[in-house]
Amino acid sequence: MQKAEDKILEESFFQKSISSFKTNRTLQVTSIFVSLILISIPVYSIYGKHNASDDEYQRDLVYVIDGEAGSIAWTSQNNLELSDDEVFTLTLTNEDFPDEAKNMNIIALEISIDIIDYESDNEETNGVGCAIDSGEDAYDSISGIVSTPNNEPLDFEYHSSFTVYSQFFELPEDLIAGFDSPGFITGYTVKEIEKMFQSGDNIVGEYNFEFTGNVESGDSTFQCERQDPSITIDYYFELKWFDVELIEYDDDFL
Repeated sequence: MQKAEDKILEESFFQKSISSFKTNRTLQVTSIFVSLILISIPVYSIYGKHNASDDEYQRDLVYVIDGEAGSIAWTSQNNLELSDDEVFTLTLTNEDFPDEAKNMNIIALEISIDIIDYESDNEETNGVGCAIDSGEDAYDSISGIVSTPNNEPLDFEYHSSFTVYSQFFELPEDLIAGFDSPGFITGYTVKEIEKMFQSGDNIVGEYNFEFTGNVESGDSTFQCERQDPSITIDYYFELKWFDVELIEYDDDFL
């Protein structure tokens, strides 16, 4: 008797549930949404496993780092004259990049400075003794600080023409490179390696340049005074771009 009553109650509850489902729009939508989620979980898992296996094998391969590279002129100035301890400052941003650089993978900034009066200084002499012994020029120098986005500031001092670089990405520590030979790398997928050589947002921000003139006069001689009023420089900034290309290393490579 009890079993019969329980069965009647179950059937009654089931019928009410069906009736409620048919008349409740919110319940219908929620049920469909939950069903779609449950169905998508195994499909997504299969898709993820399939994709992962597509490039996981690449970690066991060795790739040669190759590609195309070039330079784009950014800004320059000739015959910039600085007196002793005079400071020249310049502030730019990535928005000041030339148009041709804005869609390129900019990986470094090259700063070249030529000291014009390095070998023929503009020192002035005065005195009757200069005709006999005018003394010798003293080397002037340029010191400076360059700060670029996401990098530690570069500071320097040089007596002659020089070039300094600020790089916008870090080379992988496990990159294998010999003298005058291409780089090799292994243990990564192609996508991971390509990302390593992308500067991304590392170029976004301010670029600050500060150059200071360090003017030195040579020692005066008997009745000949030496004075040096200034140092003259040319500066030239270039942006370096690089598009990486990976070549799978095998016996045919050599």
